[in-house]
Amino acid sequence: MNHRDEIKDLAMTVDVGLRVYIAIHNAIFQDAASFKSFLKNLFGRGVPMSKLLEDSEGLLPLWDTIHQKMEVFRQSACLSLSKDEEHHFDILSRYVDAVRKTVTALVDRQRLMNEGANGGSVSWEAFQEKERCYKIAIQEYMAIGQELNDAAPIIFG
Repeated sequence: MNHRDEIKDLAMTVDVGLRVYIAIHNAIFQDAASFKSFLKNLFGRGVPMSKLLEDSEGLLPLWDTIHQKMEVFRQSACLSLSKDEEHHFDILSRYVDAVRKTVTALVDRQRLMNEGANGGSVSWEAFQEKERCYKIAIQEYMAIGQELNDAAPIIFG
């Protein structure tokens, strides 16, 4: 049985989710990426951290849903996938997991930023650690994304 069309649909769903994540990432980093922006927000002249946190938290259910769709497909089709389909699906699954990890790191970062904006005690070191974790997560999902792009002809070729 050929599952290429189903895997294509899943890949397109992942692409839509990625575009939403990137849009939110870009908005956050345009509005509040630097320490200078953080200070600007503390003095009420930037986008409220609560709004940026809310936007990032909105990614969690989106990526949970994508992950669920991947799992449903895995359970229903894993025994009937060709080797090529299985290979591509495995990369796509790792990609979804990596983006979910990245989204979680972004939300953690934004929670810390929001806490600081609301008068909580947030150290520069704590901010740098959240930032470092987020950057590492981005590098991981992008590396798997390159692997996924390289494998695209399996399904889309």
